[in-house]
This record gives sequence, C-alpha cells and structure tokens, in this order.
Amino acid sequence: MPVSETQSGTSAIESDESLMRRLQKGDTAAGELLVERYFQPLMRYLMRLAGNQMADELLQQTWLSVLDNAAKFDPRSAGGGFKPWLFRIATNKVNDHWRSRGRERSAKEGLKRIADDEMPHAGFRLEGTEQQLRLVKAIEQLPENQKQVLMLRYYSGMKFVEIAELLGCPLNTALGRVHKAMIRLKELMK
Repeated sequence: MPVSETQSGTSAIESDESLMRRLQKGDTAAGELLVERYFQPLMRYLMRLAGNQMADELLQQTWLSVLDNAAKFDPRSAGGGFKPWLFRIATNKVNDHWRSRGRERSAKEGLKRIADDEMPHAGFRLEGTEQQLRLVKAIEQLPENQKQVLMLRYYSGMKFVEIAELLGCPLNTALGRVHKAMIRLKELMK
C-alpha cells in the first residue's frame, strides 16, 4: 500500500498561501506545485483573451512576474489570496499586450477565438450551431468591461469576489456589469 502524503508528513492539499511562503523562502518545489496547480486554468484564460499564439508568452511573463514579486506577496493584502493575485497579474500582462497591439482589435479577436474554441463538434445539431453563432455575435456587441467580466466568470470560473479584486473594482460593480451584460444578451438573442 503506497504511503499517502499525510503519512509522509505533508498535508494532502497544501494551500496556495503556504506554497507561496515556501517559495518566498527559496523552495522551488513549491513554485513548481503552484505552476502545476494553475497551469491549465491560467492557460485557458490567456488563450481566450489573447489567442493561442500569445498565450504561451503571456503565461511565461505572468509566472516570471510572480517570481519577481514573490517577496511582496502578502495574503492579507492580496485581497482573496493567491489565485486572484495570479489572475490579476495575468490580466495586467494581457492588457499590456492589448495596448501594444491596439486594445479594441485584440479584444474582438479574443472573443472570436473563444467562439472558435467553444464551437460544438461537427455532429452537433444545426440549431445548436446557429444558436452558438448568435451568442458569439451578441457577446461581440457588449461593451468591453462587460465582456471581460463574462469571460472571467463563465470561461475562467472565477467567483465575483475574485473578479472584483482582479479588476480593482467594487463587488457591486462586477455584479452590475454581468447583470447588464446578461440583460443585453437576452435582448440581442431574441
């Protein structure tokens, strides 16, 4: 019978904040665990926002920034812990990328990539495909701040508290943006 992690002296699931404390003390294995834990969700988020070609580069920039700023990380001031802090860094990297390429054009390209990634397989019923295309077109018509909240919530699975912290806005603002986006989407889908 294999020895479980708890029997070997470490907890089964170590918190992100505990891993960051270890990383701050120079434990590179803790950093590797954080990368392993967040690689997929962070990569999906970056791919949806910046496209497949830029996602790898932005992922590397994000983790380099985490390493560069690890000593400054304080879970009490990070507003929700490591995950919102990490995604805030990634969002800042994407925003820098948008500014360098033309923010509006890249945002629209990112939404088209989301639609491409989320398109149903070839055997999917025609009605479903048409509905999906209508939804993508409706999302494209939303203001950028509403699109961003929708992507963070529904494509990255973040909680509204995390989204508010990530965007640096009050919780009610994030909730209001998604509420307005949903109302507008319903109107556009009629």
